Amino acid sequence: MAFETSKSYYSIGEVSRISGIPAYLLRYWEEFFSELAPARDTRGNRRYTNRDIAMVLNIKELVYEKGYKLNKASQIVGKGPAADDGADHKTSEILKLQKQLDREQKEFEITDERRRMLLREIKMEIEDILQLLG
Repeated sequence: MAFETSKSYYSIGEVSRISGIPAYLLRYWEEFFSELAPARDTRGNRRYTNRDIAMVLNIKELVYEKGYKLNKASQIVGKGPAADDGADHKTSEILKLQKQLDREQKEFEITDERRRMLLREIKMEIEDILQLLG
């Protein structure tokens, strides 16, 4: 999924795809991590910021890569400035990945358009051949 660096908010589905964490688990994590509290829109839908996504990636690293249980990970995340430095690093990592995905999306669109043009040319040639034969 390509996503924009200028985008301010992301849905829970988008965050799920970005982080690789199922949406139900993101909702569950909100109970353990007071720092993970995405804003809500008027309809009650979660609106994740880049900082929230960085927090999700930080939690994912603690739980999945370092093997902490949720309670211990919650204590580590809640320590303060050290967590903020990691969050800033994660945010810059997200922005870098967004740019890379944008480039890949543009390359895909160019390749896809070239394929369509080639298929149109082949179709026209086949129609010409069919007219000559028929």
